[in-house]
Amino acid sequence: MTRLVMSESIRRCYCIDGYEGDGVNCTRKVVPKDCQELYVDGSSDGVYTIYPDGWPSGIQVYCEMESNVGGWTVFQRRSTAAVDFYRDWSEYKNGFGNPSQDHWLGNKYIYSITNQKTYQLRIDLRNSRSSSYYALYSSFSISDESDKYRLSIGSFSGTVGQNSLSNSNNKQFSTKDQDNDGWSNYDCAERHRGAWWFGRDYLCRDHYSASNCRSYCPGYDNYCEAFPDGNENCAHCANSHLNADYDGSTRGTNIFWEDLGQFDCNVQSVEMKIRPN
Repeated sequence: MTRLVMSESIRRCYCIDGYEGDGVNCTRKVVPKDCQELYVDGSSDGVYTIYPDGWPSGIQVYCEMESNVGGWTVFQRRSTAAVDFYRDWSEYKNGFGNPSQDHWLGNKYIYSITNQKTYQLRIDLRNSRSSSYYALYSSFSISDESDKYRLSIGSFSGTVGQNSLSNSNNKQFSTKDQDNDGWSNYDCAERHRGAWWFGRDYLCRDHYSASNCRSYCPGYDNYCEAFPDGNENCAHCANSHLNADYDGSTRGTNIFWEDLGQFDCNVQSVEMKIRPN
């Protein structure tokens, strides 16, 4: 990076934007670790470069500055079917999509950011009736790749109904090519067509008879979250899945958040973001 610009008229050096100096040397004015450190300077919504621990060259993120108090670093957004989220481990590790549009920031970056301070997590959801809901967690972090980006979350509040991320707590991350869900009967990422913190969550025949499961499994309230396992059984691997197919074409492949009632399957937009406590 060129940090000094020579002026022909007065023969001294000036610093490029983001740096300050004495005419000879330039140093960076601010090295923001997250969007909160930019927010205090009065920045508006948009894409910024932040410098979390371990990334001296910086990474680009979308910062939400003008709502929900501000200072949020966005690491996931879904609003259309334009970006395919059925991707492999490497893509989820490194990130994909455009920070200003639909994207996943990348697990290696999420790990670095969430382990430099204590962060809260906010999830915003909107259904097909344009009703908006949110979930707020008092803490959020993931472990490093050697531990498969294991999820850790704190206490829950919000308007989404139940705490549908709770059964993903302490679970490792799974993708279609890395099955870390601990459920030997299924590859949850493949059956749900996405990547998430999956684990053994529900098998209909563990709770009901075959005759009851014949009616329960095709039911509308369970359509998006439960995949079929024969004619008299169904299963699901989490109570939420926000990286599923945007327009799930088969049972169990939709974006969903359990306990949004009949609109479980009709999530039209979702955003996940973090902010220091």
